[in-house]
Amino acid sequence: MHEFDRESEELIQSVFRYALERIRNEPPLDGPMSATELQSMVGQTVTPEGLGGTEALRRYTEHLAPASISADHPRYLAFIAGAPTKAAAVFDLVIGASSLCGSTWLDGAGMVFAENQALRWIADLAGMPDSAGGCFATGGTMANLSALVTARHDANAKRTAAGLDRPARWAMLAAESAHSSVDSAARVMDVDVLLARVDGDRRLRGDAVAEAIAGRPDGTEVFAVVATAGTT
Repeated sequence: MHEFDRESEELIQSVFRYALERIRNEPPLDGPMSATELQSMVGQTVTPEGLGGTEALRRYTEHLAPASISADHPRYLAFIAGAPTKAAAVFDLVIGASSLCGSTWLDGAGMVFAENQALRWIADLAGMPDSAGGCFATGGTMANLSALVTARHDANAKRTAAGLDRPARWAMLAAESAHSSVDSAARVMDVDVLLARVDGDRRLRGDAVAEAIAGRPDGTEVFAVVATAGTT
């Protein structure tokens, strides 16, 4: 399984051919199928003896991939769309083959260095100060949770430094149109969500934020304002 042999060579060449055709041509739109339909076509994929790489690839290309909508298709306008460049798609293969972990500088200094440069570029585009930093998350839900936990930690630290006790309840303020992940993060963090009204253009304005903060319950302090740009 972990040694490079003739079977590995054949599988890799098959993967290369599939990837090349997928990247070279216009993305297919395809669409979902029922679990019953997929079961009849794909069968059991986890077996005691295993399918083998070649058979697994066949079932993927012939049945599983066509049962999924390509997020890079021009008509894919819902959920999480993606429009990677051809170079980005190919480089995913390079990263996967390299088996690198960028979680710490100790085991992934090169990866962290490259990530920091990309983050610096994004921060500069947003007009953020030199002290700004961060990390890439797997999506908007995890990014929101990470940012909100950081905001509460900072608010706690500031209250402690000022000699203040922790409030009875922490709350975040969000627009009525905020993404569902904001409410999910609040449940995970055991904090409240205060909703602020949006205007006729669905914008969150400063006066609405001030109004919502002023109307917060006694003993509740706001540690973050979630400003929505798009969806998440």
